[in-house]
Amino acid sequence: MTQSAGLSSNSSFSLRLTDAPIDNLRRVVVQFTGVELKLQSGGWVKFAFDTPQSIDLLQLQGGNTADLLTNVPAPAADYSEVRLFTGSGGLVNFVEQSGGGIQPLQIPGGSGAGMSLRENFMITSTQTASFIIDFDLRQSVRSPGKSGKFQFKAVMRLVAVSGVGGFRGEVDPLRLANPPSDCSDNMIDSFNAAYVFKGHHVTPSDINQLKPNVEPVSTTLIKFDKASGKHLYEAAFLPAGNYTVAVTCNADLDNLEADDDLKFFDIRNITVVANDIVFL
Repeated sequence: MTQSAGLSSNSSFSLRLTDAPIDNLRRVVVQFTGVELKLQSGGWVKFAFDTPQSIDLLQLQGGNTADLLTNVPAPAADYSEVRLFTGSGGLVNFVEQSGGGIQPLQIPGGSGAGMSLRENFMITSTQTASFIIDFDLRQSVRSPGKSGKFQFKAVMRLVAVSGVGGFRGEVDPLRLANPPSDCSDNMIDSFNAAYVFKGHHVTPSDINQLKPNVEPVSTTLIKFDKASGKHLYEAAFLPAGNYTVAVTCNADLDNLEADDDLKFFDIRNITVVANDIVFL
């Protein structure tokens, strides 16, 4: 890995990736070529990978992560932005559809300006600063429109590893098929997702990126667990605090650029505890 010259430091920085999954794809592979950190005082700390890292983001579910940077020297300072740079051309970035077939994934600006995440954070001289970037693939991956190509417009958040927690929940399988839940179909294992909102007593809403109102901080799939025989969902890497979680079985109807009438049920208030998993 090539690092900016003249930036040696006793402090260090680690960065991992995770994701909130999408339910109509088998793989979402992105090739990462480098990372840049913007100093609030001006200038950038740059890390260019000697060998690009190709990562299937769909493998990073349920608390799984992939390392981008591990204990690299970085100045102790205040920062305001992270940029992720990606490869381009051919099939270095691609999706594999659930029905088969691989399609290129366009990442606007990924190889040039980088995918930008503006977030204030600090690297101190007393400990390793460890962060996770959480992609929401449901909001990031755009299905082919007029262009006929998949696009990746990153929706992501930066989370400090210290002080985060998560929760796991179970859904009654009778609620996941028509009737009685007004689902998209009568298939018990399709189009099921849990939406997570910041704060208690939030009235859940769909994702509408053109006219954002009440937007989820994360979404996660509901899956059948063979070991337990239950339909479970899990949200990880949430900052400690209060949240509302709501379940829908017609997540396929959530058009990111329209106001959709999703049917939510099992709406619960939860409190995430640092360094712990809450069981609902």
